[in-house]
Amino acid sequence: MINLYAIAQRDLAKDLLFEIDDEVVTFSVKGVMIAKTNSKGYNFSFIEITDNEFVLAVQMRGYVIYLGLESDEVVDEDAYPELVRALINHLLPGLHALIREAEKSYNGKADLLLDDNMSPEMKEFFYELLLKHKRGLTTHEQVDIA
Repeated sequence: MINLYAIAQRDLAKDLLFEIDDEVVTFSVKGVMIAKTNSKGYNFSFIEITDNEFVLAVQMRGYVIYLGLESDEVVDEDAYPELVRALINHLLPGLHALIREAEKSYNGKADLLLDDNMSPEMKEFFYELLLKHKRGLTTHEQVDIA
């Protein structure tokens, strides 16, 4: 477990600078959580928590890594696809290192690896998700199509 914390701190806890609509926007990684999943496939989700807080969930090789991100500016939804692509490109080496270590030594269901001054809204999201994973509950909301 100690190695997972170290990798999260060393490789993922960083500030990333991106140019969005001709403005430099800083994204700070505020939280990292790892969870085991039954799926070995690759997938990702981008969840808006507040106007300037997001969670990027990346699923690969039987794990989901949740990254809590805070931006110093409000980001327009039109920029999300390019932003997600850039975030994944920058963070993928650290995510791979985390997964490789987890495959060797991680026995838990889910754990919070980094909590760097997350806002109350971000903490609530992460801890609800953590409890769902630990209890084996579904993490996806089911909605009816209108």
